[in-house]
Amino acid sequence: MKGNGSRAKKAVLATVLVIVFQGTEKVGIYDDRPAASAALWSFVEAHWDEAHHGPAPEARSEAQLNLFFAGEGDSYVIAEADLDDAAQALGSPL
Repeated sequence: MKGNGSRAKKAVLATVLVIVFQGTEKVGIYDDRPAASAALWSFVEAHWDEAHHGPAPEARSEAQLNLFFAGEGDSYVIAEADLDDAAQALGSPL
């Protein structure tokens, strides 16, 4: 805001990837959505045989992700988070 000497707070954003697969939870923090998406696909490709006992399809698709995460309790989330808010909630400034 002008005139009162305060500056607008700039968000410190990161992209969070949460994967729940066969009862195990994996959380990663990335600079942006493309990096989180690349990590998701790396995970899917690394675990495809374990989940489906066959080669992964050639092309990446939403249908492939749906098939991979079709098991009970299996899921993933990619979301943007404000790390400054998280740090303040933990009592640790960035």
